[in-house]
Amino acid sequence: MKKFILFFFCVFFILPSIISAHTSLSSSNPSEGQVVTEQLEEIILNYATTIEELSTMDLMRDGSKIPLKDIRVENKQLIGAISEPLANGSYKIQWKIVGEDGHPITGEINFTVDRDQNQSETDSVLIEENQGKQENNSQTNQTEQKNTSDTVEQPDNNSSSTMLVTIAIVLIVIFGIVLLLLTGKKKR
Repeated sequence: MKKFILFFFCVFFILPSIISAHTSLSSSNPSEGQVVTEQLEEIILNYATTIEELSTMDLMRDGSKIPLKDIRVENKQLIGAISEPLANGSYKIQWKIVGEDGHPITGEINFTVDRDQNQSETDSVLIEENQGKQENNSQTNQTEQKNTSDTVEQPDNNSSSTMLVTIAIVLIVIFGIVLLLLTGKKKR
């Protein structure tokens, strides 16, 4: 009976660490329920751990999908570039990610855009002017982003290794406990 109690004691301490290994949304811009009053150029979702390239998001308004110019994964972030200024109204970001552990996770973020109409028209003109400049600089930015993401990804490889080592240790401990329980029964 003592070994049985010891087994459950160990499981209750190990189980929360295994469950908390799943990736979760830690912050976002815009955040849940936020009222956006400025021009929104990007949607940025930050996660607790590194996410896989298969991760994606959709921007919805009144059940219709609003196309995003570019959706990319950068380490622990899912970033979507907004192609046109958003009109006033309610929006929903529907995201689906694949975490380091391979589990797909979904969620959504609701927010509202409430901008001054004069500001919206001015922003539209500025965006059209800047699009020409951005196209010229896009190759330079892509090269810089690749260099930055290569540098940033190195620490996360260490966290992946740490997680694998932790899981291996947990499995060894569980195997040891089960082995102790089984050998204890044979001696009686």
